Amino acid sequence: MNCCKLLIIFIFITKLSNAQDIIVLKDRRKVIETWFAGQNIQVQLKNKQWINALINKIQNDSLSLRPFVTQVLANRWGMPYVDTTFYGIMNTSAADINALPKTHESLLYVRNGFIFQAGGAGYLILNLTNTLSADEPFFGKDNLPNIVIAAGVFAAGTLLHALHKSTFVIGKKYHLEYISSKPS
Repeated sequence: MNCCKLLIIFIFITKLSNAQDIIVLKDRRKVIETWFAGQNIQVQLKNKQWINALINKIQNDSLSLRPFVTQVLANRWGMPYVDTTFYGIMNTSAADINALPKTHESLLYVRNGFIFQAGGAGYLILNLTNTLSADEPFFGKDNLPNIVIAAGVFAAGTLLHALHKSTFVIGKKYHLEYISSKPS
């Protein structure tokens, strides 16, 4: 008898629970990020427009978004403050989303080549300063290997920067998946 009461109470509480539908960004089978109603999301639509929005509702593979813009303004005393302007509700399908930004990327400065570009350029400037202060030729026989190595490091950084993707483009590798909280 007590088991039946507990089962009825459990079913009643489960029905009253506030389960939410979610949108999941996946890399084939691996979950990268999830979004619930009430969270902020930044998306690029198929028309290449980027939108920052608050998710109002997720239902049947569609999102109800409330776009917003955050900007720093000055008040009447000239002190800066952050102002957020919300716009009207915008309904969009998950299929209308073209890309999402990579938000948490480890070793970003190495992966996008910035550290190699900065190191190569910094060494070239340091080498130029040292050779000119010592009255030696910059493109001299002894200095040429150092210039070639620094230029090669800078070129490798530039290549990494050109190949680095800062977004998850929805398509073959990445896809959005709608997960319903309602039992099927």
